[in-house]
Amino acid sequence: MTRATGFSTLLLATTVIVGASTLPGANAQDEILIYRCVDASGGVTIQNDVPCPAGTQQTVKKIGGVQTMRTPDVIVPPPPKAPPPPPQPQTETPTVAVPPAPPPPPAPPPPLFQCRTWDDRDYLSDTGTPPATCVPVQSRGIDGSLELAAGETCEMRQDACAEVPQALLCVSWKKRVDEADFRWKLAGARDDARKAELERVRATYLGSTCVR
Repeated sequence: MTRATGFSTLLLATTVIVGASTLPGANAQDEILIYRCVDASGGVTIQNDVPCPAGTQQTVKKIGGVQTMRTPDVIVPPPPKAPPPPPQPQTETPTVAVPPAPPPPPAPPPPLFQCRTWDDRDYLSDTGTPPATCVPVQSRGIDGSLELAAGETCEMRQDACAEVPQALLCVSWKKRVDEADFRWKLAGARDDARKAELERVRATYLGSTCVR
């Protein structure tokens, strides 16, 4: 059983508790009922939330509940951002100069043929079978006289050709170029066909092993 001295101590503790309830940030709980009981002999009993027994003088005092401090919010700082990757050096693909294709190696000169016409004129040809030539002939009458001749006629004749030996091939091609140049100049340098022939034989000669 607690006496009056204990009640003073309890009141002091209650005062401290009540004072704590005024602290900022505290959450109020349910009120506490303090029962002061005085019996017939004058004894004092202090009871917490329990009413006094029958036959005693009861005094009830309401005291605010024990305040509890609110736990402050913990601010968690965001994780540090990862530093950006360092800039990568930009490397330019070196421009590789492609060397020009080498010119084709010179080829041996193509074959040439030394030909002779029906009237004993010599010339050089790319082919050993040039087209036949229609040679004019004098026609006669049935009696063999020229008076009864039907008119002019011609006879197809083939030129005789022989291949130029390999040892003389370059010399012959050089002669072929000179002959084509002469025929073109003889025409006054105005004949396109003779000019084209000159350019053809000259390119063949210059692109061969004859000038290397």
